[in-house]
Amino acid sequence: MNEPLKKTSTLWWGLLLALVVVRLGGYGSGLYLASARLQTASAALVNNSAESRAIAGDIRAAAEDAAFFGALTELYPENKGYLRTQKAIAEEVDALRLEAGRRLGGRLHIAVDTRANKLYFKKGLRLLWEADCSVGRGGVIKDRKTGRTWQFTTPRGEFKVVTKIDSPAWIKPDWAYVENKEPVPPPLDPSRKVEGELGAYALNIGDGYLIHGTKNEAALGMPVSHGCIRLGAQPLENLYKSAPVGTKVYIY
Repeated sequence: MNEPLKKTSTLWWGLLLALVVVRLGGYGSGLYLASARLQTASAALVNNSAESRAIAGDIRAAAEDAAFFGALTELYPENKGYLRTQKAIAEEVDALRLEAGRRLGGRLHIAVDTRANKLYFKKGLRLLWEADCSVGRGGVIKDRKTGRTWQFTTPRGEFKVVTKIDSPAWIKPDWAYVENKEPVPPPLDPSRKVEGELGAYALNIGDGYLIHGTKNEAALGMPVSHGCIRLGAQPLENLYKSAPVGTKVYIY
């Protein structure tokens, strides 16, 4: 083979080898990607399988719980003492409702649940509407200088709407200054008068306690007041317009 032909043949073989290497590289890359996809799919399958087993376990547990409680309820009819107790309680509740209805006589009244921080406006036994409120937070403040103490609790018992006040102003009591560690001004000092603190309306229920508004409606439903009953703006307006002077207020 002459030299030019030999060089040409070598060049062609080199090109062919390069083409084969490129093709093999492409196959290798494709094989790697396929392998990666296969691993991902395999992992997903394992996860799905584990999740399926967990769901199946939850279903079995729920079925076992349902069977247990179903069997438990079947025991109650055999417990005659239990049935007698339930009947006695039901009869007592009915008797109390009848007595409450007789005493209320279908009159409008306000009920305040201090544990739930709820105010209910009712007519007889019928609930007209309800709203979150805030009652006394509890606790005591003592003035070290004078020895006086104040308890921040909402009293329980029967009260009534004594007066209704439009655009009330708060006259800061001594405890407000003691609580903030401020000097207590004279009783008639103009600085004691604070506008807008009590909302648009207030219902005086006696003994220095009011049902009034609040600047912090986010706290309604929690016991955060100093003893008065706080309401949101809309329920307070409804109550002011609907509850006449003399309306009974039951706080429990």
